[in-house]
Amino acid sequence: MKKFFLSLAVFVMALCANAQTNQYFWYNGNLMMGNPIAQIDSVTFGEGEPADTLHIMLPRTIIKTVHDTVYITIHDTVCPNDVPEGALNGLFSVAADKKVRFSKGNLQYQASTDTWRFAENQYDFIGEGNENISSTYNGWIDLFGWGTGNNPTLSTTSTSAYSTYVEWGNNIDVNGANKWYTLTVEEWGYLFGGRTNASSLYGAASINGINGVILLPDNWILPSGLTFNAGMATSGSYNSVNTYSLSEWQQLEANGAVFLPASGYRYGKSFYQEDNGTYWSSSPCSRGAYNCDFHSNYMHPQQEGDLYWSQAVRLVIAE
Repeated sequence: MKKFFLSLAVFVMALCANAQTNQYFWYNGNLMMGNPIAQIDSVTFGEGEPADTLHIMLPRTIIKTVHDTVYITIHDTVCPNDVPEGALNGLFSVAADKKVRFSKGNLQYQASTDTWRFAENQYDFIGEGNENISSTYNGWIDLFGWGTGNNPTLSTTSTSAYSTYVEWGNNIDVNGANKWYTLTVEEWGYLFGGRTNASSLYGAASINGINGVILLPDNWILPSGLTFNAGMATSGSYNSVNTYSLSEWQQLEANGAVFLPASGYRYGKSFYQEDNGTYWSSSPCSRGAYNCDFHSNYMHPQQEGDLYWSQAVRLVIAE
């Protein structure tokens, strides 16, 4: 069995040799990897040999055991150095020939230091703190009028003040050719309705009491022991569709899931929760601009809205 472990170590190392520079090593019967994205289910070798267990620190790995033979299939393997800083590991089709990764959280801004960042967790949002918006506020805000990448504290309800779109992603540094950007209305529509099995790849959910919508990547693999119900609630709230603890959510996130919290919206300096989420697109429309708007019982990924209704921004980066 030890010889088999060593052979498998070499095999797995070869799979990622061209994609990353992390060293692989064995410790106490486990194959380890620096900065792992996820720990996949353990595998027991043979029958009646519970001590022979291997933990593989690779994402999106399917392992099948038949007696003493182990078959490993790696789908869309993502090694740590392949994922841009601030991005999640799941890949999402937003057009027939285009895939993106989502940022690790909603966009946030601090006026007193002129600092942009992503929320620490996908389920984080500021809420009522957005009512403190000003050019000198030392807290964080995460609801913005349309296209205010160069003027994030704009809070007027005059439509003309938002007539020029400036991309929020311009404020986030990234190494490489691709840049952070806001999805277009066509890309939001493809994400929820155009990609293969789109209707089965999103669902209302409550994570540790925080409501929102979960988006699943194209090649989704459900973690062992968990369930996922697609779609929005026909009656009731988000938790009537899916409810997860933080530890359960971490397993979903490790396999590429994205969570859009129901972070509300702002009108002028007044915050409204109403248990809904509104996320900007970069696309204008006759009324103002398109957004992705949802509540527990509906999903409108191509909704028209006024430019001065301040909403959440979730950036993506093209693969």
